[in-house]
Amino acid sequence: MENFTENFGWIEIALFYGIAIGVCFWQWWKMRREVREMRAEREAREAAEKANAETKEEAS
Repeated sequence: MENFTENFGWIEIALFYGIAIGVCFWQWWKMRREVREMRAEREAREAAEKANAETKEEAS
């Protein structure tokens, strides 16, 4: 049991950094998804505005 207690520091470091890296990866994944969604919304909005402007020009 003494050998196990000598490794508590390493176990704590591994758990702490494992959780920290996991949270960082999760945030990166989440932001990547949100940016992709915002770009798609912006492109759809710009396409709709362009189509609306073209129909107004044709009507004039």
